Amino acid sequence: MRGRRLWCGEPQTNKVPHMSLIFKILLVALLHFILFVCYPETGPNGNLYLCISMLAWAGFLIIANANLAFVKFISGSLSLLFNLTFFALMLAAIALTMPQLDKVTVLEKIQNRQFPDENSIKMGLIKLGVNYEGGLKYENTVKKEIKKLDVGINKAVDKLKED
Repeated sequence: MRGRRLWCGEPQTNKVPHMSLIFKILLVALLHFILFVCYPETGPNGNLYLCISMLAWAGFLIIANANLAFVKFISGSLSLLFNLTFFALMLAAIALTMPQLDKVTVLEKIQNRQFPDENSIKMGLIKLGVNYEGGLKYENTVKKEIKKLDVGINKAVDKLKED
């Protein structure tokens, strides 16, 4: 089976041919979700924007990836440069067009150093359906439980000393 060729004349390989395309589409979705979680004040059209933008960019990526096969044939580093440029342009376009309640674009907020805080990330996760309670709440709960445990241990030690 080693030298066997497929009916179209291509050598048989064990590689998955579209794995890089699947990875790129997942990266498109991940970048959308990151911006959506970090800047969740999108108003009533935010979820619609998220869906349409992900579909549009994924479609554009599929079309561009089909044409990128020729570029990969010429130069692998040129292909990498194209991919990096694509994702940078996509992030810039999303940051410019993502709706915000205060009518200030995400890009302007980043330029003005208005980065997301824990509350906005929590709100963004809740908007996506992820129930996030935050690290500080659990940290305080653990500290309270440790104090209760210390009090209980001290009571037990004192009772043992009395006996």
